[in-house]
Amino acid sequence: MDTLINEMNPAQRPLKPLAGAAFIGMALCYITLFIIYGAILSTPADATTAEKIAYLIENKGLLNFTYVLGYVLFACLLCFCVYVISGLYQQVSQPAMAMATLFGYFWVVVLLCTGMIGITSHELLASYSTSNPAAAEVIYYARALLTESLGGGIEFIGGVWLLLLGAISWRHSLFSKSLSAFTLVKGAIGVATLFSAEPVLRDLFGITGIVWFLWMGMVMIRQPS
Repeated sequence: MDTLINEMNPAQRPLKPLAGAAFIGMALCYITLFIIYGAILSTPADATTAEKIAYLIENKGLLNFTYVLGYVLFACLLCFCVYVISGLYQQVSQPAMAMATLFGYFWVVVLLCTGMIGITSHELLASYSTSNPAAAEVIYYARALLTESLGGGIEFIGGVWLLLLGAISWRHSLFSKSLSAFTLVKGAIGVATLFSAEPVLRDLFGITGIVWFLWMGMVMIRQPS
């Protein structure tokens, strides 16, 4: 059974159902983004830079919504989950859990930065696209570089958090063996995005993220045995 055991901080137990709801909320964020980018937003691959900028400006309202949902809101939910997990298991393998918690919070900060950069860049593109097209192109490429390196293409920080969490769980039986193994696999996929720019890894990290967040949500909502 996927039960959480060895809970070392009983004072944190009332927060478990809330953390479970937050995990499910993160899964819903992922699902919504997949729907929006898969069915609504799609820039032609052969479009020129000017056409891509025009497309971003035309759809900036929806794009800003995706950044708020997929980065800002997601990061806030993640921050709460990192806090709860750290509080529940703070006495389990303290150095490793402390390191995992740091990477969890690092991931939160990176996601927040990515979201705010994305939103701000859309407004800048709209203001410079007609008055200074050259500046708009610089902003476009800077936006792509920052968002892809921080939270859109490289998932290294989140991957390390998951790897550490999975390793601690496997060693101390915090989760079931199947959930621990899945956490390790998902973490390894995230770390691998640092060494390969293949879109399949990024997509796989997102798809497995939906499964992992839903799984963790259901486990956290269950009452401890």
